[in-house]
Amino acid sequence: MVSILKKAIMAVTGLGWFVYVVLHLAGNLLLFKGPETYNAYSEFLVSNPLIIPAELGLLVFLVAHLASAWRVTRENSAARPQPYLERVLSRRGGTTSASGWFSTFASRTMWYGGVLLLFFLILHVWMFKYGDRSGAHGLWGLVVRSFKNPWISAIYIAAMLPLGFHLSHGFASALQTLGLLKPRWYPGVRRLSQVVGWVLAAGFILLPLWALLFAEV
Repeated sequence: MVSILKKAIMAVTGLGWFVYVVLHLAGNLLLFKGPETYNAYSEFLVSNPLIIPAELGLLVFLVAHLASAWRVTRENSAARPQPYLERVLSRRGGTTSASGWFSTFASRTMWYGGVLLLFFLILHVWMFKYGDRSGAHGLWGLVVRSFKNPWISAIYIAAMLPLGFHLSHGFASALQTLGLLKPRWYPGVRRLSQVVGWVLAAGFILLPLWALLFAEV
C-alpha cells in the first residue's frame, strides 16, 4: 500500500511538472518574436500575483517527486540486485525494436536522468531568473547573449536529452500508475508519449540553436 502511494505521488507530481514544461516551452518560443513580445510575456509572469504560489507549488511538487522517486528506486534496486544500467545493457540484444529499446532505457534510467535535470534546473534558474537583465533588450537580451556562448548552448542542448527520455517514458507511465489507461490503450499511449516527449525536448533545443546561429543582439 505504501509503495503504491509513493508511485501515485510520483505520478501526480510528474504530471504537474509535465504541464509546466509544456507551458514553459510555449512561453519560451516567444523568444523568436523579439525583445518586445518576450519581455512583455516575462513582465506579465513576474507581475502576476499568482506567480509566487505557483512557484511554491512547483517546488513542493519537485521535492515530493524526488523523494518518492528515490524511495521507489531504492525499493526496485533492492528487488533487483543487478544495477539498472547493467541490466539495460545486458538486455539490449533482446530488444526487438528501437522504440522498445528506448522505452526500456528511459524507464531504467529515470532516476539518473532526473538527477541531471535537477542540477540543470538549478543552473537554469540561477542564470535566467536571477541573472542581470539590465543590459540591452532586458531578459530577451540576457537569454540570447547567454546562448551566444557555445558552451552554454552545448550544456543546454545536452540537458535536453535526459529531458526527452524522462518525458517520453514518464507521461505514459504516470497515466498507467494512476489507472487512467486501459491495458489495450497503453502501447499506443506509450508511442504517443515518446513522440510528445521528444517534440518538447526538440522545441527547447531550437532555442539555443537559433540564438547561437541566427539571432542578433
